[in-house]
Amino acid sequence: MSTWSTLEIGKRALQASNFALDVTATNIANIETYGYSRRQVTTSESFPFLKYGQRFGTGVTIDSLRSFRQQYYDREIRKSNSTLSGLEAEVLFYNNMEVIFQEPSDNNLGEILNRFLYYFDELALQPESLGLRQNLLSISQVLIERLNNASNDLYELRRQANTDLINQVTQANEYIQTIAECNKAIAISKDPSGHDCLTFIDHREVAIEKLSQLCNVTVSYEPNGIANVFVNGIDVVTGPSVQVLKVLETNNDLTGESTLSVVTYDSRKDLTVEVNPPSGKMGAALKQYNILLDPVESSGAFSIMQTLDSFANGIALAVNGLLSGGYGLNDLDDVPPGRVLFESSSGDPITAGNIKISDSVLNVSDIPLSSSPNSPGNSTIAQDISRILQDQKFIDDQTPMEFYSNFIGRISQQASEVVAGRNAARLVNESLNTTRDSIMGVNMEEEAINIVKYQKYLEAASKIVETNNTVLGIIINLGR
Repeated sequence: MSTWSTLEIGKRALQASNFALDVTATNIANIETYGYSRRQVTTSESFPFLKYGQRFGTGVTIDSLRSFRQQYYDREIRKSNSTLSGLEAEVLFYNNMEVIFQEPSDNNLGEILNRFLYYFDELALQPESLGLRQNLLSISQVLIERLNNASNDLYELRRQANTDLINQVTQANEYIQTIAECNKAIAISKDPSGHDCLTFIDHREVAIEKLSQLCNVTVSYEPNGIANVFVNGIDVVTGPSVQVLKVLETNNDLTGESTLSVVTYDSRKDLTVEVNPPSGKMGAALKQYNILLDPVESSGAFSIMQTLDSFANGIALAVNGLLSGGYGLNDLDDVPPGRVLFESSSGDPITAGNIKISDSVLNVSDIPLSSSPNSPGNSTIAQDISRILQDQKFIDDQTPMEFYSNFIGRISQQASEVVAGRNAARLVNESLNTTRDSIMGVNMEEEAINIVKYQKYLEAASKIVETNNTVLGIIINLGR
């Protein structure tokens, strides 16, 4: 009995050491695998039996595989991912604003407006100069092109935000489906002792982490290891079941405002539940489309597109308002011809996107700079227009340059805040990942030590079996 029990102990020692060596090899093989959590074998003494009146051990039992994954760090990294990815998307957006408005440079929109109004100063001295009048039309065209280009670029960014949001929702649904499939796999792949398959847990946590880059995610875990996932408080994964996200566009018939929402849709009840993540890449795309680039933003928030349109409309109204009562070089009738410099290409109110030079002044002699008919030397209107730069009532009790400077200043301030926030969030994210990797990640030096350790265990266990085999041989020979 003693010899056979020793052989069983040796066998169990061999199995445990060999299994631990396999686990160590798996750790080393996955040292570069994203999301892999280091494994460790946990063992305990096997149940003893009675021998010579004493309870005596029967060797070792493999209990389970331990993962070094910690829910605290996973949770904090998900929060950090959502914040950081949203801020990175916003930094890219404000970098585009710098290109669109060519700030800072000597060729920005404010400088072009200065040069435009400067020509009215020159025309106030020489109102009959056809060359100066032609230069006025040329600089007017430059101003219009800059406004048109800026508007077109902003509209293109808004369309891109729409496309990005649709792509992000598609990605999110893929991650949501993966999480649900991993939940199902975890539920049916438990070992005989009820322990979860760590591989499926790692795959699920990677999917949740990728989802957190798109939107703010919270997770609750059930006692059976199943994860329930929520986006902005709305459940999207409950065990193996999912709620599909979709992008919904609504249009206001009164204002013409187009708004995007991220919703879950229940086809059986024909019911949508608004999710609208405030952070992550989705949050950034929603903010860009619904606020920053909305030309008819109605909530009172700062809209770059709407402000640019107000600026273009304010210039057109101020200049046209003075020119409409004036006369050209060849006008003799007492009734002003009502010509203006700017008009809309679409028939709608003038905006940065539709502003153009009026067909009524394409003949430079028709530009109505005189306040009375048949007075080519009259420069009253030219003088009045040149003073627009000092007009404190241009828009919101500001001069044109004050309005434009405050507009650009607000964009710059938001850009600076976003960059500062991104840099701070990046430091936090890197710190969290470094700390988690030090706990959960594979350490090559530690695993190398384990290889030597388990190799020695195997050699010792083999020696037990070898010695026991020799003893058995002697016992058998004694019986002959």
